[in-house]
Amino acid sequence: MVLIGAEMQGSASESIKKVADDNKLRFTVTKGLFGPNLGGGGLPHMAVFGVDGNLVYSGHPSNPETEKAIKSALKDVKEGPPTGTGKDYSVKTKYLIDERTWTDADGKKLVAALVSFVGSKGKFRFKNGREFNYEISKLSTEDQELIKSKTGYEPIEEEEEERIFDF
Repeated sequence: MVLIGAEMQGSASESIKKVADDNKLRFTVTKGLFGPNLGGGGLPHMAVFGVDGNLVYSGHPSNPETEKAIKSALKDVKEGPPTGTGKDYSVKTKYLIDERTWTDADGKKLVAALVSFVGSKGKFRFKNGREFNYEISKLSTEDQELIKSKTGYEPIEEEEEERIFDF
């Protein structure tokens, strides 16, 4: 099962992170949401998708139908390994660089996997699934070299956009 939270009221990223941290959320929280029209505009709102990717429920999380929809969708989940022969039932996500301890230029450390990078920012994922972007140039020289050696790519310095209007 994958849980994704979406903040839809335009809160600042720092506020979203604080709420996620204070509530010890163990799933990704996005800023905004793009996707199928789920109907209804009330907040909070929850959508449940079946294993086939089809929407099976859309409504308020405290509605009694929510739990029924989740249980019904979970009945379709097949147990055991996908091939039917292996003993490892876990699914391992492929990362550019697996979870490790990263160090920034100031010596601060954190443990995460490198998912991808675009321009000068890397997308990292904590073990609990939360993702964040970080300037690769702020990492230690050793970590930057590791990224270059493992991926064959160097972060591209992004040019600052020209401002036509400054309000």
